[in-house]
Formats: sequence, C-alpha cells, structure tokens
Amino acid sequence: MNRRNFVKFASGAAAGAALAGCAGNGGDGGSGTTSGSGEGDTTSSSSGGGTTDGSRPLEWIGPAWAVRDGQADKFTEMTDISVNVTTADIPTTQQQVLSGGQANMDMVSSDSPGAGAIVQDNDASIPVPVDELDNWNPDLVSDLFTNPTERLSHLGEQTETVLDLLWADDEQTEMLLPPHVYNFDAIGYNPTQVDDVSTWSALFDDQYSGQVAMGAVSSIAIPETLMHLLDNDMIDADIGQLNNPTEEQMDQAVDFLVSEKQAGQFRSTWTAYGTSVNLMASEEAILGDLWQPAAMDVRRSGTPCTYATMSEGVQGYRYWYGGIAPLRPGARDRNNLNEVYSLINDVHYGAWFPGYIQNWGYSVPHYPNQELVRTGSDESGEGMGPEYYDWAYEGESTYTPLSETQFESEALFDPMEYEWSMEEGDSASDGIARDSGPIEERIDRIGFFQIWPDNSEYMLSRWSDFTSA
Repeated sequence: MNRRNFVKFASGAAAGAALAGCAGNGGDGGSGTTSGSGEGDTTSSSSGGGTTDGSRPLEWIGPAWAVRDGQADKFTEMTDISVNVTTADIPTTQQQVLSGGQANMDMVSSDSPGAGAIVQDNDASIPVPVDELDNWNPDLVSDLFTNPTERLSHLGEQTETVLDLLWADDEQTEMLLPPHVYNFDAIGYNPTQVDDVSTWSALFDDQYSGQVAMGAVSSIAIPETLMHLLDNDMIDADIGQLNNPTEEQMDQAVDFLVSEKQAGQFRSTWTAYGTSVNLMASEEAILGDLWQPAAMDVRRSGTPCTYATMSEGVQGYRYWYGGIAPLRPGARDRNNLNEVYSLINDVHYGAWFPGYIQNWGYSVPHYPNQELVRTGSDESGEGMGPEYYDWAYEGESTYTPLSETQFESEALFDPMEYEWSMEEGDSASDGIARDSGPIEERIDRIGFFQIWPDNSEYMLSRWSDFTSA
C-alpha cells in the first residue's frame, strides 16, 4: 500500500464525512451495512468471455448512491449469481479496501474525488479493457468521457484530471474507473421564496442572509467559493486551477467563508445528506448547495424545490462521476473478473439502468446510444422510452400538461410518480421540463470537475478554522 496516498485520500475524506453526491434516495452513504441479492450461484453468458465459476457471492462495496440493491438485484436476475452489497461512506470504503479488503472483495464503487486512492495511487484495482465491454462504443458514448479535452476545453488544465482518473493509457484501451453515474451539482432553492438563481454567488447574497444551507465538506465548499471569488475578481486565479487550488487560494476561500459564517449568512452548515434535506424541507433554509437527490427528497416531503440552471463560465456546475472497478487481487483470485465486466457492461451500460438511475437525477455515459437507451431493449430490460428520455436528456417537456398531473407545481414534480409513455408523442406546451435543461447545455456549463486536491493536508488544516468559527 502507498501509505502517503492512503493518508492523503482516506483520512482527508474522513474529515469531510462524505464527498460529491455521497448519498441518494435519502441515505447517508451507508455505514457498513450489507445486503444479499439472489440465492443462486449458477452462471450464464454475458459480456466479454462470459461469466465463470468464481467464488460466490460476488462482493461489492461502495456508497449507497453507487451500489443500490436494485442494481445488484438486476445482475442476479440476469445471471442467477448472487451479489453481497456492502454500503459504506467513501472514507470507510477506502479504509476497508486498502486495509486488506481488496483481497476478499471483487469490486468497488467510488466517485471522482474518492477513487484516486484506490485506482491511481495504490495497486488496489485492475484496469478494465474496453474490449471486454461490448456496450462501450466510443461513437455512442458521451465525449465527456471519450474526448474531455475538446468537450470541456473551457476548463483548461482541469481536463487533464478527467483523463488521468478515467484512462490507464493514452490510447484509451483500458479504464481505471469505468463510469456508471455522474451529475452536475448545483444550487437547490425554494421557488416560492427565491427568485431564479444561476451562480454560486447566491450562497453569499445578502438578501438570503441567515437562510442558506451551506455544505461543510472542504473539497466541495472551497471550490464553490473560489468560483464566486474568481468571477467577482476577488482572487488571482484561472478556471483551470479551480479543482486543484494553491495554498494561497485555499486561504482566500476559507477566510472568506469564515467571515460569511461569522456574519450570519448561513442558517446552518451540513455534512450529512439528511440534514440538508431537513433544512430545506422545514423551510429553515430557502437555498443551499444541495445534491440533486436531496432536492428530489425535499420535493417528496411536500416542499417545493428547484434545481438551478447554472451559468456558463466560471460559476458553472460542479461535475463529478462515479464508477466501478475490479479489485486487485480479489476479483482475479476469486475468479470473478468476467462477472465484474458483466456487471458494468450488461447492467450499467444496458437499456434498463438509465431509466432506473434518472429517478435520482443521475445520467449515464451511453445516453447518445438512443437505439438502446431511448427506444431499445436488451437482456436487462426496456429502455427509457421516448418521453422519459427526451425529458431527461433533450430538455423536452412531458406529454401531459402540468394541470392534468397530480403535481401542484413543477417544483414538486417527481419522476418516480409520473407515468411515462413508451410511445412517441408530443411535448405539451405547458408540460413539465427537467430542471437544469438539456444535458448538452449542462455539459457546456460545467465550471469544475471534482477531485481530491494535491494540497489536501493544508486544506484540511485550514478547514478547521471554518468549522470552529
């Protein structure tokens, strides 16, 4: 184990409790719970070379938003191979994997800031050959992953960190962390009390003093603050530095946050997912830097919540992705490499998963494959259907007008409760549109790709000044 980098990532992440999007569907990322999926242990053919007679059940660890039981159940349904899911927050996931779990587990899930300790800086995972993933067709995968240098050219040096985490080689023949979910985090706000917002500066707007739910995870709050400071000419920096700031830039961000906290700008700070939901649902706070599943859970509590469409340029979305990696030596020694390939390819790059995970606002890499994702089907099940797909990815409104649904407003719309048409139809002029708009516009408006910064130890030493203020 590379002890320096284990400390860099694991202890640093632990201080933050959770990283980008580290809880979905009202969870807090898990606390080491396990659940079984299926009882069988037979094999069936799937991607690559097919499944093998490996150790059963498969062992999969990661945060709750990344390793939902529904995904494991789908794999079991398709293969009759059982999966044991261990849900844990990202620091605990890192600790368990790097302290020996990599030998008796098959695969791990993490997000972009938490994965580096496992897939880059310690010999704890096995790169995945794209040849083993039949559904990974570069022509039918978003160029957010295949060509971030050009697609995200406005981010400058930040694009190098995308490539470094995703690909094991310049030829893009092997992936370090094959992506299965990602999102563009923004501000959630109560539209009955807040006018439309589109920048992180809203968190520091005097008109919302004492009514802001401010995230207290250092690796998230500092870059959000830097975007505000840079856009308002309050620091010397450029957009390419935002996800890996210097110590001086960190000082400026923390000092600014301390002054805002002491002035009473924030109703409360939060690190636990449920706290952010409760602050907004109770209307103690009227806007905050929420994760999209939290915004959905605020709606499900009965309180309106809109997820902002962020501006182009410096104050754009906070982009992160989550992935699945086979563990070294566990997946190989347990003879389960093909099973991990199958989980990635047949479940997560198939027709069923995009509709399932969109219920929490997350997108998938292979959405350009409309013949599969929009109107197709495969062994995993049906695709999203034209109405759901066009709502999720194209920015189209629902076929049914808002007035004919059970929802009182767009800010209370729940995709889980709406009956999506599987037939082609016309968007209603007064239908319900997805928050934040079409995915290509969201990509255009990314301002920041989240990683764990090089100066993390200094960041954490300064962060205590904010938490104690």
